[in-house]
Amino acid sequence: MAELLIHFPFRSIIPLALAVLTAGAQPSVIEDSLSSTALHRVIHFRVCLPPAGEGRYPAILLLHGFTGDYRNWTDIASVERYAARDSIIIVTTDGDDSWYVNSLTDTASRFEDCFVGDILPHLLRTYPADEGRVGIAGASMGGFGALVLGLRHPERFRFIGAMSASLDIPFGIPDLERNGRGGFRPSLERAFGRDTSQWGAVTPQSLVRTVDSASMPYLYLVNGIQDEFTLRLTLYRSFVDILRARGLRYEYHETPGRHSWSYWEREIAPLLMRFRELCR
Repeated sequence: MAELLIHFPFRSIIPLALAVLTAGAQPSVIEDSLSSTALHRVIHFRVCLPPAGEGRYPAILLLHGFTGDYRNWTDIASVERYAARDSIIIVTTDGDDSWYVNSLTDTASRFEDCFVGDILPHLLRTYPADEGRVGIAGASMGGFGALVLGLRHPERFRFIGAMSASLDIPFGIPDLERNGRGGFRPSLERAFGRDTSQWGAVTPQSLVRTVDSASMPYLYLVNGIQDEFTLRLTLYRSFVDILRARGLRYEYHETPGRHSWSYWEREIAPLLMRFRELCR
């Protein structure tokens, strides 16, 4: 049975772990792109490779949040350093404000098909990534996307990481709009349609109830205690209740922090370390 884990990690070990990297063990960051058959256009991403070695490596897709782009994880959080630390491949992808789904209103915005049918095969074909050790993770909208893509395609992923995930979509839209965050609605209607009564079918909460437990990826969940999206702590705990009731493998962390890049920059380090441990 999975165990609920809420703790306040001691973070000073992370710089110490990074300090052991030598000048000869630096990762490389490759600007890459492909012509997506799902999107009918070019999509951009960055690939962070560990120092050259033999064999194939675990690989993880990192998804950005609302209004972000594929450069955020390297430009802001410098995640390429963890490619060397953990001997993993990190792919930072572009998802626009798509919520990482196939749009119900725009046939040219099929991001689920893009990630599963275009980016993943390109990654496995072009780089030394191990098909049996692939993860997906993200923050905010990217955390929502990681959960949805991972739960809809559990056979493709071994690990799902969700930081400050938008579990209040669509349930918390009225609350968000009352608090001046109504800018989400146009992108949500483009992704899920205008009939909000149908949105619940594509949420992580509904998907996790139906996924086959035997093929379920490991879930790593983390949320800031001071997150400005006030419903998320409650929704994370409810989501964990579903995982526990189904006997699924997961860990859940509530740690001090707000809904910000400074929080995700701190929390991505232990997330990636956990991914690597599970992929040994």
